[in-house]
Amino acid sequence: MPDTLRRAMFQRPGADVFDKKTSIHCTEYAAYAARDRQAGLHDYELHLTGALPGRIRVSDGADREVPPKAVVLLGPRLPHRLAIEYRATGAAEQPRGLVLRFGDEPLRRGMELFPELNDAGPLLARARHGVQFLGLGEGTAGRFRRIHALQGLARFSEFTALLSELAQWNDYRLLCTPSLQDDAHDENGRATRIHTALDHIRENYAEELSLAEVSAVVGMREHTFSRCFRRATGQTFTDVVIGLRVDKACRLLLSTRQHVSSICYEVGFNNISNFNRHFRRLKGMAPGEFRAIARE
Repeated sequence: MPDTLRRAMFQRPGADVFDKKTSIHCTEYAAYAARDRQAGLHDYELHLTGALPGRIRVSDGADREVPPKAVVLLGPRLPHRLAIEYRATGAAEQPRGLVLRFGDEPLRRGMELFPELNDAGPLLARARHGVQFLGLGEGTAGRFRRIHALQGLARFSEFTALLSELAQWNDYRLLCTPSLQDDAHDENGRATRIHTALDHIRENYAEELSLAEVSAVVGMREHTFSRCFRRATGQTFTDVVIGLRVDKACRLLLSTRQHVSSICYEVGFNNISNFNRHFRRLKGMAPGEFRAIARE
């Protein structure tokens, strides 16, 4: 293989085009392979995979499958191997992979000037461990494509909207355990227990879940569990449970014709008024409005 082609295939996406006049860089993957090289990031990288699946290894964790049209966020200086095949199919309708890069320091300075950006703080904290978002729809992919196509203030507007969506999305998995990256977690395996708790919540979100129950499942005292849980996720236990239920409800509203009250109970809420209140708080509208707008 010619050296020029080899370099083109194995360089970081966008490394040959880095416009200093913008802080948000979005590049299409024409050909990208990093199976034999660990990359140390200096920026956040937000990946939208294309039509084909792949594999990712973050830090010293195990290889994980990455499905088509997945969204993965990797934080600065987080070693990773990313092996996602972006094969030219010749079909215009096939989705193409994109990588969106943005620096940590400019965003932190922006938070000082615009406090609203602090809503993304917990999301950026999770990015230190790598995050794969689950269940995001075509609307998220559309935001990526608009960011790729736009420039200037229009691009920044779409970027902040994407950050807001991901910061509020509660259905995700971390790609490496916090204990591998965060020395603040002690040797007693608290980080691993928080992972176990998150898995338990995702598997049982539709059941009655209490802080006492889940802390007992992972063998921690309630107060310690509550503190560690918030530190690891950036949210309270209750916020995570409610957010996950609302996200699941959104999927049912879009993919089924079930009555709103039926969806309410299916995702774990115990009455319709409570469901409507939390849905409106997180999505800015009632469930019926959400369904109607999405189907327009």
